[in-house]
Amino acid sequence: MSDHLESLILTEARRQNLRPNADAVRQAAIDLAGASLTAQNLINLPGKGSISPADYIRSLHDQMPEGFGSIDSENHTAKPSDSLTERYKAEIAASRKQSRITETDLARYTGLTRKYMKERYRAAQGK
Repeated sequence: MSDHLESLILTEARRQNLRPNADAVRQAAIDLAGASLTAQNLINLPGKGSISPADYIRSLHDQMPEGFGSIDSENHTAKPSDSLTERYKAEIAASRKQSRITETDLARYTGLTRKYMKERYRAAQGK
């Protein structure tokens, strides 16, 4: 997708009060590969015809609503386009918040599972 098409798509999304995330922009680049602008400011898709930027944004938003957030609202519906490092940090933090093992849990298991659960149980009690 050329820089001119990309800026046209982003401008049109903002005009419709939408904020595309990285996934929506990536999908637009895939959809509009090889496209060009006509004299009437329409997007010409080779072998498919032409579409206005406004119609394309509406269509993309209908296909993937999670790829867009509202510019005005503070509670954005778009999923954050965070880095892998941030995802890994969140996953590690979530795994640290393991549920506490109770005596009932220990009674349900045998063998190696019970051995490791006892270790976690003693560690949680500080023994």
